[in-house]
Amino acid sequence: MKKLQLFALIIAALMAFTSCSDKKTENRKDRSVGGTSEILFVTQNDDQWNGQMGQAVRDFFEEEQYGLPQPEKTFRVAHINMPALNDMFKKHRNLIIGEIIPDLTNPIIESQYDWQSAPQYALKIKAKDAESWVKVFDTQKDELKDIFDKNERARFMDFFRPMINTKVTEALRTTYGITMTVPEGYYIAKNENYFTWIRKEETDKSLGLIIYQLPYRNTNDLSEERIIKKTDSITEKYIPGPTDGSYMTLDKEFVKPVFKVIPDFPAGYAVEMRGLWKTEGEFMAGPYVSYTIVNPEANKLICVEGYVYYPNKPKRDLLRQLETIIWSLKF
Repeated sequence: MKKLQLFALIIAALMAFTSCSDKKTENRKDRSVGGTSEILFVTQNDDQWNGQMGQAVRDFFEEEQYGLPQPEKTFRVAHINMPALNDMFKKHRNLIIGEIIPDLTNPIIESQYDWQSAPQYALKIKAKDAESWVKVFDTQKDELKDIFDKNERARFMDFFRPMINTKVTEALRTTYGITMTVPEGYYIAKNENYFTWIRKEETDKSLGLIIYQLPYRNTNDLSEERIIKKTDSITEKYIPGPTDGSYMTLDKEFVKPVFKVIPDFPAGYAVEMRGLWKTEGEFMAGPYVSYTIVNPEANKLICVEGYVYYPNKPKRDLLRQLETIIWSLKF
């Protein structure tokens, strides 16, 4: 009898464990699919893709990304019609669905994070005609781009997180009191006087992160003029070029720096700067993105710049990788 009771308890425990495992499996989303910086636009037919709707989506998302020396689109927009929207395509990371319903009185917007996969954002717009659809899309597109940018960073971070470089991250924690997910392959080239140069060198390309700390006095320290001036002074001092007297600086004529306030940066209020760097005295250049972040508790500014050198090759996705690393920064 005791053996039967023990056997019953074992069976009950196994059933409970299996039930919990099944629930966890049910709740776990599949990894989203799609190429880097790719958006899938689903329409009812080819006329919608070739007409106003497709044109509006392409014009916005396939704009040339600012700050790249060769033209590259911000996103690539792929297309299928609704009959082809199978289980695989439903897992696309960045999804827009367009639907025209002639009898519809008012447009309908439906959206969902992680609908069939993760990370994912799916947006469906229903309208009575193509013109109405485009008007609704125009009200959503800026926020939609921010979400898709976030999805791209999340995708890269899924790859970076398991291969974090503990030596680099510990040095940043010790020097600046920050955490940042820097993957293997990067190394510290210089770390002195609250200036750190982290590099990744390959045969045909070079990626780098420049980190430094400055006193924070007032909001004037976040002005465009101050940010450009302090960046130039730091790179001239610490980032030499390949020949004597050459050094890294910001291009302010061919591709002027552009600025954007990022109020929801993970580490707090930040100012983003994008543009082109060049080497004074040499024919070297490439894109960069930098963030100047306020640490109000310490009255300090943390400045982080990511740059790419990859002559005559696509650089957009490499710059996205550096953005991903920088966006992982927290105090």
